[in-house]
Amino acid sequence: MRRRGRRGRFSALFGATPRLRMTSMMDILTVLLLFLLKSFVVDAEPVTPAAGLELPRSTSPDAPEPSLVVAILDDVILLGGEPVARVAEVTEGDDLVIPALARELAALDRRRETLRELRGDAAPESPRVTVQGDRNMQFQVLERVMTTLSRGGYRDIALAVIKTS
Repeated sequence: MRRRGRRGRFSALFGATPRLRMTSMMDILTVLLLFLLKSFVVDAEPVTPAAGLELPRSTSPDAPEPSLVVAILDDVILLGGEPVARVAEVTEGDDLVIPALARELAALDRRRETLRELRGDAAPESPRVTVQGDRNMQFQVLERVMTTLSRGGYRDIALAVIKTS
């Protein structure tokens, strides 16, 4: 009796020689390639405007730095993507500070301070914030958001714009 190799045994059991299926591997490689292309950034962290915003245009060559984002939509103010206040409530009062936004900023500062202590960092870093607002929003709302940020210790405030070439 002749001794068969590994391929011969497989053929005898299943009737065909094994073949490598490339379709599955190509699907995996395509998904991996798309993921890498999507997450690839050349210059700096991209600023993705909130849905429904049309940012003003700018010709500045400077790239944006990573920061906390405050977005002002038609009806709501978002802090880091989470709604914190309604624009209608902001425009009603005479106070320039938005209480709900101030509370969320204070809570964020407490979390940042706790992380700084756990890491053992010596000096607290200066918080940076970027304000995204529609180009047609009321100035009163922008003024109150920026006043609240300033009184909350956020002195480094940037306005998000779209770079034109």
